[in-house]
Amino acid sequence: MSPVRTEIESERPAALNPHKRAARPRILAICTLDVMAWKLLLPWLRGLREAGYEVHVACAKAGYFDQLAADGFHMHEVPLRRRMNPLVHIAPLWALYRTIRRGHFEVVNAHSPIAAAVGRVAAWLARAPVVVYTVHGFYFHDDMPGWKRRGYITLEWLLGRTTDRFMFVSDEDRKVALREGIAKDAAAVTTIYNGVDLAAYPPKGETLSTSAELRARLDIPQGAPVVGIVGRVVREKGYLEFAEMAKRVSASRSDVHFLVVGDALPSDRDGIVAELRSCVDAAGLRDRFRFTGFTDGVAEYLAVMDIFVLPSYREGFPRSVLEAMSTALPVVATNIRGCREAVVNGETGFIVPPRNGKALADAVSHLLENPELANRMGSAGRERAERLYSHKLVQSRFVDVVESAILKQKS
Repeated sequence: MSPVRTEIESERPAALNPHKRAARPRILAICTLDVMAWKLLLPWLRGLREAGYEVHVACAKAGYFDQLAADGFHMHEVPLRRRMNPLVHIAPLWALYRTIRRGHFEVVNAHSPIAAAVGRVAAWLARAPVVVYTVHGFYFHDDMPGWKRRGYITLEWLLGRTTDRFMFVSDEDRKVALREGIAKDAAAVTTIYNGVDLAAYPPKGETLSTSAELRARLDIPQGAPVVGIVGRVVREKGYLEFAEMAKRVSASRSDVHFLVVGDALPSDRDGIVAELRSCVDAAGLRDRFRFTGFTDGVAEYLAVMDIFVLPSYREGFPRSVLEAMSTALPVVATNIRGCREAVVNGETGFIVPPRNGKALADAVSHLLENPELANRMGSAGRERAERLYSHKLVQSRFVDVVESAILKQKS
């Protein structure tokens, strides 16, 4: 794996020390939904605030808007939607343009493909002084038809002309951005990775009593192996392959249970929830599947699992994998960008081909039959998370990129 690129290795410039600022600089973070800001961006947003920024967030409401406001962030409701129809983005484009013009922000920081596209156009129109794009994963991927992939790359290339700095959660994406010319200056790109709160996701051996209580509530026998997945219930997360894996594993193991932590958002339109449950019922596994829906208690459910699986088709750098590694779980993930960076094949888990339920089942079965190997992989994953992915370390990288972008603009 390539080393983390941090162009700023020294302490933060004195000019940006919060104790020496005459006024608090303003930054606007743009993402599609408030759930992303609360679940994924919160450590970074808090890091900016701790560094002396006045932090504003523009997004659509989906249940966490008031919590973000109560946490001290200035919230702007913008009707962003996960749709590819350009017409639905006219209203949010106008709303973001007005927000940026009125807010006099020193930095506009965009997240997620659609919000970043609309947000960067609005920032360009509003002549925002600094535009930073945090790339959580490009929309295009290796499994996409060539013509379609090229179209999205061209769009990202055009948007790249409006972007002052890029930060990536995947180093593979950083390399792609430079190779395709999406980012034209190597000095303006940084890989920060995603981070995990190691204290919030302790090794599962440290939470045995709590896990036993949760198993009882879930009606999972104590000692029964649990294979789990965490994430939005959408097709690209590989849930149908997860169901096929469960069917294959259950053909030879009648004691294994399967835990699905997540659900579909109102904006998720592929209808996979009903299809997944239908597959589970058709396989005769309803009594061995548990569906939790969305929850703030992900750490507790991870501690119930013995193996974590993420059979995605597309990722940036999956935080769920880092949380599983922090919990000292072996991970079975697909051979896609992000996953193959986080998981060391044969050391912290296994990497298998995407869209391949049999390969997924073979890897899971191997871990079930070799619990000592599974434990070694889990311990190695925890060590790797401690060394590379502490949220405090990643938070510092994030703030450094923003501050260096401001310095460059002022120089």
